Amino acid sequence: KPNLISKPMLDSILCLRDDRWKYVRSLLTPAFSDTKLKEMTPLINQACDILLCNLKVYADSGKAFDIQRCYNCFTLDVVGSVAFGTEVDSQKNPDDLFVKNCRTFFEMSLFKPLLILILAFPFIMIPLLRILPNKKQKELNGFFIQTIKNAIVFRDQQDAAERRRDFLQWMLDSRDSADSLAVGCFDVTSPSATSRQYEAPLAGRAPSEKVHKTLTEDEIAGQAFLFLIAGYETTTSTLSFATYLLATNPECQEKLLQEVDEFSAKHVST
Repeated sequence: KPNLISKPMLDSILCLRDDRWKYVRSLLTPAFSDTKLKEMTPLINQACDILLCNLKVYADSGKAFDIQRCYNCFTLDVVGSVAFGTEVDSQKNPDDLFVKNCRTFFEMSLFKPLLILILAFPFIMIPLLRILPNKKQKELNGFFIQTIKNAIVFRDQQDAAERRRDFLQWMLDSRDSADSLAVGCFDVTSPSATSRQYEAPLAGRAPSEKVHKTLTEDEIAGQAFLFLIAGYETTTSTLSFATYLLATNPECQEKLLQEVDEFSAKHVST
């Protein structure tokens, strides 16, 4: 184990182990139910509206442009809004402190020559990196942790009806809940499955130990930070490549547009 990981990543579900992993995993899974995701849809739609406005400017110009930059901004806006409770328009406000720190983090994380050295000479590089001070990395980590803690303080001062319904708030609700659930029964795929699994353990399995729904501030920051790492580059690359393929295959683009229009006419109310 390299032991180079620090907070907030250290408190994410990716790095937690054993019982603590089970506890946090059991709390996070219901956040991905249909019901919870629908609550977050308006926040994602806000970022989509901004993206469409930005794309329309390029479309009206008739000139080629780098769509990956647009998707970079869009993904950053979604993660910032849903996971960190921070509203940003990274395309119009590139100097926003949250945006600048996110970009700096990914520029440092994707420093490929250093990564190659670590993979090629782990027994030399890993002990060396443990010794060498990394002031910039500590500053970035501290910024993300403080952003979450500031958001928690702000949410705690708000009335319940005024709080944003996002992933951060769902974690805060879990932290404050006095309810408990069975740690062995948390792999759910739908709201109905969720309710059934909270009522009783899975058939043929002994009742699991009851665990209180508690998340520390560091663990909340860790999950939000993991969302940023897992969702930023992956989503940006997928959207960029898919859009490029549609642009270079107009017959497929036209077919997709027709399907979207048919779906909207049938299911989306105006």
